[in-house]
Amino acid sequence: MRVLPPLEMTEARLTSSTAAEPGVGEAAWASGTTYAAGDKVILGSPSSTVTITIASPGVVSWASNGLPNGTPVVLTTTGALPTGLTAGRIYYVINRAAGTFQLSATLDGAPIVTTGSQSGTHTATAQIHRKYESQVGSNTGNPPAIDDGSKWLDVGPTNRWAMFDLLRNTATIVASPLTVVITPGQRIDAIGLVGLVADSVTVSVSVSGSPVYSVTRNLSTRNVASWRDYFFEPFSTAPSLALFDLPPYTNGVITVTLTRSTGMVSCGGLLVGTSVYLGQTQYDAVSDALNFSRIERNFAGEASLTPRRTVPKVIARVMTPKGIVNKVREVRTDLNAVPALWSGLDDADHPYFEAVLILGIYKQFSINLDFPEHALTTVELEEI
Repeated sequence: MRVLPPLEMTEARLTSSTAAEPGVGEAAWASGTTYAAGDKVILGSPSSTVTITIASPGVVSWASNGLPNGTPVVLTTTGALPTGLTAGRIYYVINRAAGTFQLSATLDGAPIVTTGSQSGTHTATAQIHRKYESQVGSNTGNPPAIDDGSKWLDVGPTNRWAMFDLLRNTATIVASPLTVVITPGQRIDAIGLVGLVADSVTVSVSVSGSPVYSVTRNLSTRNVASWRDYFFEPFSTAPSLALFDLPPYTNGVITVTLTRSTGMVSCGGLLVGTSVYLGQTQYDAVSDALNFSRIERNFAGEASLTPRRTVPKVIARVMTPKGIVNKVREVRTDLNAVPALWSGLDDADHPYFEAVLILGIYKQFSINLDFPEHALTTVELEEI
């Protein structure tokens, strides 16, 4: 079994995407526009010139910014930023007030102290990429991101970023082809794609413009159990793909292309990162499902069924070599309540591959040390 902890996707890493923002049916929020109840808007990458004080801590002034605490912000300048701030680096909004905020190097971290001198014009660009629905009529001048829910409802990520939101069951949907270019900025060796509706996937890696890796997978598949199935069973497409052999270059650029001959292409989740080997999955793995549908009966016993989503679940036992037990323990700590891609098998062509592949969190992660050369690791995984 391998686990792929996801590398956080940022604008700096998402070099390009054929999923536009705003996308079809999306419009950017404008402070001077009046919205009716039910209108939908997005906040993508709002940007503005700002001023920054030399102080302890430094204060950024951006009138009517509407940025909540925790928003990622990147600074650029035509001259020099104050000492303590670096152009192109991701900072996080803290201690926001009307028209001002401070910056931290980490989420919920300490405010940054600015010193020295500065010059030129500074620009701040926020990274929000969320979609909102107006809850009232005559909705004017109310920034959606800082609303308490009375005027705007956060309905999820924008279409461009839906495939990178691992906390909600969302998908990026566009006309074929869907091509994204990712520059991780560090070594990675694995990529996972789930919730696919496509005919084929091509994953390639280049370094300084030269190709070093390329794999194309035809997703067409059939469940064939007899000669009759071989001739008459309709084709479908595999919903997932995981590759654990990407070359780990520090300056690698990853291009992912999904194609479909007819209809729209959909990707429910894309993760890149460095995979961790947990050991060999045993053949007593269980593919389960949590059914949240509800049956209610009246006095005569007649049923009323309310269908709900079925949540996939996997229970697997893994023989973990004793030499990597401490590494596996670190993974258990790092992935507490963190969605990741768990793959019981490396071979995407194996009939059990989909049954033991899950994007979710662990509910149980126990390591039995009762064996001299191997630990018996038991994981219970549940899809988000």
